[in-house]
Amino acid sequence: MSIYPTPTPPRHGASELHMNRFWNTDAVRELIADKTSAGRKPAFLFLGKCEADLLREDLGAAFGPESVRSLRNLYYMGLEVIELETPSFLRTAGMKRVLGFREDKGRTPAWKDLDSGFWSLTL
Repeated sequence: MSIYPTPTPPRHGASELHMNRFWNTDAVRELIADKTSAGRKPAFLFLGKCEADLLREDLGAAFGPESVRSLRNLYYMGLEVIELETPSFLRTAGMKRVLGFREDKGRTPAWKDLDSGFWSLTL
């Protein structure tokens, strides 16, 4: 039993991919690329039990089964993996943190500006 609460999938969220017997790296890569090209670079990969087992199996084949006993604190293709207590689910969500500050005029903030509310984080 874990001391950490296990997240459950959103009630209205549908899986973005369905995997049957094998982990499909290409399909996950394409899903991430599609979202990124649409301006929403995801930060998290939510997996149901079936998909988590498939990912563990796939990574275990490459790195050895003992290296992937848990997916906690694992990043896959730059996304933090979150296991859900549901039989089957796969969805990317969230947005990556951005690398710098920017104002509409393109000026970087000075220290005195950091308390202002008009700055936005951008890539």
